[in-house]
Amino acid sequence: MLLRQIQYFMAVAESHHFTKAAKQLFVSQSALSQQINKLEEDLGVKLLDRISHPITLTPAGEEFYRYAQKIIADINHLELQMQHYARDNQGTLHVGVITGLGKLPLTDIFSKFNTEISPQMQFSLTNCLSKKLCHMLGNHEVDIAIMAVPNELSTAEFELLSLQHEPFMVILPPAHPLVSQAQINLKDLQTENFIFPTAENVSYDVFMAACQKAGFTPNIVTYCNTPGQRIDLVQSGLGVSLISESGLTYFNHHADVVSRTLTEPFYKHIAMVRRREEKHPPLVDKFWEYIRTNYGQEEA
Repeated sequence: MLLRQIQYFMAVAESHHFTKAAKQLFVSQSALSQQINKLEEDLGVKLLDRISHPITLTPAGEEFYRYAQKIIADINHLELQMQHYARDNQGTLHVGVITGLGKLPLTDIFSKFNTEISPQMQFSLTNCLSKKLCHMLGNHEVDIAIMAVPNELSTAEFELLSLQHEPFMVILPPAHPLVSQAQINLKDLQTENFIFPTAENVSYDVFMAACQKAGFTPNIVTYCNTPGQRIDLVQSGLGVSLISESGLTYFNHHADVVSRTLTEPFYKHIAMVRRREEKHPPLVDKFWEYIRTNYGQEEA
């Protein structure tokens, strides 16, 4: 018994006419008749009374019709469910990212997710500072952001998945008197000129809080968001600065600067963030769960 045979029988049973049913199904009347004859032969019963006009159902045909209705309804529901799953694996996920992602292998993550989880999905990437990404999340301009966590991030508005805590380092000109020390206490830099990122950058807040905790307000002589340019400015002797380990590795193109760890380290907190909603789009949930399982970091 084939699904096509059941569908053909249903069409005849509901139209009470072979010609009308054939037109409805876009098949020839002879093909329709052959399939229903085959169905009856396989079942060993007559389902249709072909002598009556219009065509009626035999008692066996009436019972078959009731069961067939359920079968067709279940199949239609099954197709809708499968279409839902198909849509879940398609479409575009809009992701906001910052430049400095530490050791997080973002390109590999996207590639593996496409290969292992959702081959038909596409990524649309937007590169911005973290505070801007928070606004974009709130305005539904991006679905997810991978960024440095701002101090003022609202946990009532946003859901956070911690990925990394990367330490910051001090960078000094090579002739600076503190380069002889293996580690530097931030308080020892209180009289120095500092090169800071701008206030729109989360690192500004982190650096300022660390300096104030050490007992001083830094003397900022210039602002620069690009880690590579801060390295160049330190090399020129303009001042000292702070930079993440990965930022130093990625942006230091053989500049003549010296890096030192801090005696009381502080960190760039990298996390994946999304709006806190009752129900997220399926693509967002799938990517969130993939990152949580493979790259998530337990909070201390």
